Amino acid sequence: MNSYYTYLMRDLMERNQILSIYLDPEHPDEFLVGRIEQMDSEHFLICEFTPWGEVDGYRVRRNQDVISVLYGEEYEERIRLMRTLSDRRIRRILPQNCSLEEGLLPAVLSRCRETKEIITILMGHEAYTGRVRDYNGLYLTMDLFDYFGNLDGEEVFELRDIEIVQLRSGEEWMYRRLEKWQETQSAAGKETERTADENHDSDDIS
Repeated sequence: MNSYYTYLMRDLMERNQILSIYLDPEHPDEFLVGRIEQMDSEHFLICEFTPWGEVDGYRVRRNQDVISVLYGEEYEERIRLMRTLSDRRIRRILPQNCSLEEGLLPAVLSRCRETKEIITILMGHEAYTGRVRDYNGLYLTMDLFDYFGNLDGEEVFELRDIEIVQLRSGEEWMYRRLEKWQETQSAAGKETERTADENHDSDDIS
């Protein structure tokens, strides 16, 4: 990333300003807009907004992928106004006094492990959703969900291969709902089995 953009993004973060960030040279019309919550020399954590000013999730992105930054235009100002008019508060991912000594990405993963946050990681065209089981300076281990919200084993990923970490978006909300539904179904099944057992006579054949 251009060093000017590094300086600009950090300045806008410190002033709590809304900005638009462009990351795809092949699709210059596609961009994300939001407020940067935290950043270090390699990554930034941004709270993204929809065009209507609603929170669209949080994402950790790589600084090296940034190709342009805009702020103070009509689009950002309108979203800023919509945020002012909104009655929904924004919950930070990281505590304000959070140490980034090990880096932003490890800090976010550590926080997600502590809070059992559901996350999605994206690498190329592949996406994986689950919870952080463990991580170190090189690897991330996740408990993954299948398509319908069942736990489907664990997998290990190299941190350097992760392009995006996404949380509190519609994707993760969907998996929270699916997980709760699966738990309800499991509990209902056990209750049905228990009731059936209680109603059996001694002569019943199981």
